[in-house]
Amino acid sequence: MLFYLMHIVHLLTVILWIGGLAFVTMIVLPMAIKTPDALQKVLLFQRVEHRFAKVARGYNLVTGASGIIMMLLMGWHKLLFTRAGIPLTVMTLVWVFWFVMLFGLEPFIIKKMLDRMAKGGAQMDIDAVFTRLNRMHYFMVAISLAAAAAGALTAHGPFSAYLG
Repeated sequence: MLFYLMHIVHLLTVILWIGGLAFVTMIVLPMAIKTPDALQKVLLFQRVEHRFAKVARGYNLVTGASGIIMMLLMGWHKLLFTRAGIPLTVMTLVWVFWFVMLFGLEPFIIKKMLDRMAKGGAQMDIDAVFTRLNRMHYFMVAISLAAAAAGALTAHGPFSAYLG
């Protein structure tokens, strides 16, 4: 019973997390990029980013905890870094990437970048920074979707036979 509860929690949290990331990537960032005033561009992104980053950290913790509980309950942790456990390994590595980004790099990198942009660094091309940021977000959406596909393969695909 605990496994099924963790599976539902895991799945719903991943849906909310990737949906939020896709919204920021496909709606908010393009809106910010098209905003003509540099300060307004920075402020728009900063307001959304600060709010979503807190939510994403929560999603990351819930996703990680539920995933670890499921792996331990089922003994799947033994499959990590094996051929049979490729999808589990992909999901785990993407989760670790996100954990490092959200709790390690992102708070420092984004804050530093936004602070420099807000101060109006003359040498900084804000449009180029936002374009790069948008590309990075598309990459993060892609790897998150790859992890979701790995989850589907784990639960329902050819790899599910190894999980018993």
